[in-house]
This record gives sequence, structure tokens and C-alpha cells, in this order.
Amino acid sequence: MPSYSLDGVPLDHPAGCWRLKKGTERRPLPGARAVKVSVSGRHGDIPVVGLDLEATTFGLAFKVTGATPSGVDGGYEQMERNLEALSALLGVRHRLMTLRYQAGTIVRVTDVTITSTTKPEVNTGAATARITAIVEVPGVLWRDEAESIWSGAPNQLAQVVTTLAGSTGPIVDAVLRFTGPAVQPSIGDVATGGWVLRAGGLLSGQRLLIDCGRMQAAIVTSDTWDMSAGSDVTGEIDAIGPGSQYRWLHLTPDVAVGDPFSRAVLVSTAASGTNASSKVELRATRAYL
Repeated sequence: MPSYSLDGVPLDHPAGCWRLKKGTERRPLPGARAVKVSVSGRHGDIPVVGLDLEATTFGLAFKVTGATPSGVDGGYEQMERNLEALSALLGVRHRLMTLRYQAGTIVRVTDVTITSTTKPEVNTGAATARITAIVEVPGVLWRDEAESIWSGAPNQLAQVVTTLAGSTGPIVDAVLRFTGPAVQPSIGDVATGGWVLRAGGLLSGQRLLIDCGRMQAAIVTSDTWDMSAGSDVTGEIDAIGPGSQYRWLHLTPDVAVGDPFSRAVLVSTAASGTNASSKVELRATRAYL
């Protein structure tokens, strides 16, 4: 059975203090942010691709009981205490919370906020209450729990990023690392045609870090992913392709022809002046709609 936890707390309490009602929604699929462009003398609308996704919202419906944390029936008073504890869990507003969804071996996580809760429907005689929390996923996408690192050739077309295979959504916050020597290192997403590059060169032992999510870059001289350990070169990074004026590389899974179970992220890399020690690495977590 699928289950949720919020900030590490099971939303089906182990002792039965509260539990999600049967039929609780699966994480919903996001919709595209609609853009319509029409011109005189042309039927319909001009097709627009690459639309951004809207934030998703869904409900989590709870039944609160009178069980104590040790599993003993505590009656109406305990139900009130359980309702207060659940309200405290759902009432965090000063930060995003981590919602974890699990169905068998499938685990997905995302940052959420609880935008509202319904008025509790209390059954005094049965010492139970029903309440629904409205969950918003501002960042839209769900992720794996752990990051992975992929290593590839610095000058090769259409390489499969094996660690991101199976994704269904774009990875917008990958961190790239080029190891020198390399002149004008660049990397592109095959599916969208977007590229990110630096016109300068890297000496042997230097590494160029590019954080696509934060749109920052630095050169470091040690084997690290810490951008603060190097010198900032953000102003030397160029991005080209769809949406590049306000974002850097979005790694997008492509579906193999006729096989929706085969989903791969393909990247192309280019650089001159490389040798056997040159390489490109990519640190990211898979993303899901």
C-alpha cells in the first residue's frame, strides 16, 4: 500500500493516533502553464512548446482516533491531544517541509507547504475526528532521495546519463563539473537543444563547477564540489537554447520511440585541448512529474 510521511513522521501513525483515509490521493500530475498566441489571418493558435509547469495541490484526508502513542484507547481527551499533535505537524509555516511518498520500492520526495486545513468533523461518541490538509508542491517535481554522480567524455555527442535514466521530469538543478585541461568546455541537453558553456580554458588540475539551479559557476583547484572553495566565474558562463535568458541547462528525459518505459537523458559535450585526464561529471537527482 502507498504511504506518506511528513518531515519523517508517518502520516499513518504506527499506534493508530491518526491515519490517512482510504482513497487518499496519489501525488497528482502537474499541468502546463497555458500560453495562447493567436494572429489575424491564421486559424487557431500558434503552437508553443517548452511550457513551464504549474504548482500542484492535493488533499490528505485524516481520521484522528483516541489511541495513545502506546496504542491504548484514551478516549475523547486523547483524541483532542492527537488532533493537536497532528495540527502542530501540519501547521509549520516558516519553512518548507519534506513529504515522502512510498509505494513498494518506489520512493519519491518533495518540498511542500500546507496551505490550509478543513474544520475538524468531530464524532464525540466515537472519539474520532476527520480533517483534510491541502498540500501544495511549489517546485512541482518529485525527486529521488539521494543524489548520484555521472562521469562522461569531455568531447562526445549524445551520451546517455545512466544515473538519470527513468526520470519523467526535467532536472533543473544539476551541478556540472569539467576537469581540465579543456578549452571552451560546453555541455548540451539533446532533448531541448539547450547548452551551457564557458569561453575560457581550464588548466590541468583545474575544475569548472556550474550550478544550473543557482546559475552560478566557479573554478576550483581541488577535487571538490564546493563552489565557495574557488574563484567565481559566473559572469563568464553563456547559455543558449530555449529559455536560456532566464535559466541554465534543463536536463530533459526523452522517450524512446514506441517504448514509454525507456526514458533517458542524453547530453553532448564539446571541448578542445583535452587529454586523458579531462572529463565531465554531473551531480543530480532524478525528477518525476
